[in-house]
Amino acid sequence: MSEQELILANRLRKRFKHFSKWARRQNISCFRIYDHDIPEFPVIADYYEGKVALWISDRTRDDSEEARQAFRQEAIRQTLLGLDLDENNLFVKDRRPGGQYRRRSRDKHEFIVHEGGHSFLINLSDYHDTGLFLDHRRTRALVASQSQGKKVLNLFCYTGSFTVYTSAAGATSTVSVDLSGRYLDWLERNLQLNGLQDKANTLVEDDVVCWLEDAVRDGEHFDLIICDPPTFSNSKMTADIFEVGKDHVKLIENCLKLLYPGGKLYFSTNKRNFTMQEIDYPNMSWKEITPQTVSPDFENSKAHRCWLFELS
Repeated sequence: MSEQELILANRLRKRFKHFSKWARRQNISCFRIYDHDIPEFPVIADYYEGKVALWISDRTRDDSEEARQAFRQEAIRQTLLGLDLDENNLFVKDRRPGGQYRRRSRDKHEFIVHEGGHSFLINLSDYHDTGLFLDHRRTRALVASQSQGKKVLNLFCYTGSFTVYTSAAGATSTVSVDLSGRYLDWLERNLQLNGLQDKANTLVEDDVVCWLEDAVRDGEHFDLIICDPPTFSNSKMTADIFEVGKDHVKLIENCLKLLYPGGKLYFSTNKRNFTMQEIDYPNMSWKEITPQTVSPDFENSKAHRCWLFELS
């Protein structure tokens, strides 16, 4: 096959060489290699310390099952070739409807990766996601730098990378809220990996929207809040469907009610074409800080947007 026909393999090889050099200089061991760079190859490839997660999207809605499978195999072949990768170190995920957090396998291919001096448990086989959102690498470091001596609240906490960062940085206490008991168990394992199991870290299994309302009623307060909600959630465990586009104003306002004066809320979303509505709240200022939170390996990905809200 000609070099022109190996267009994905060549691009992966070039980008991996470039970002490997950058990552070594930054002491980073997990990074994004490729994200829909070439229209003919709508895939995403992330590198996790010698292993690669490859998300494959359909090229068109009209592809037959036979064409879809042929493209899938070609994307896998070129990825293995371009990254000189053993097939046992490639984990393929299809970006098709079916639930972002639903279990898709029980292979349980778990291992530990490192970021910012911390350790995180990764599962490349069983779920659509891996357990660590690489696009928030800088956001985690930013929040951690402000967390010493602070009470921290982590909403929609997933596997708790923000909790690990802030607890290790000297937060006096953290509260992590998520609807999924499975991800809270994962968070507990991450805390243990980092020797943080005996610190004041509270894990709460609950619907975040309902928990927030209860916390406001009970007079809870925090210095620092991280809120990174899903774009959409229709879990059977909740009474209402959550859509960040229409529900973010109330969500943010309830977060602001929990802040001490001088407190900060970091709000993030990965929803494409998201429009932040005007929020009028006493003694509050806000600004978008997305450029501060995006690393070079995600500059072309539009993986998230991030805002900082501050109370005076």
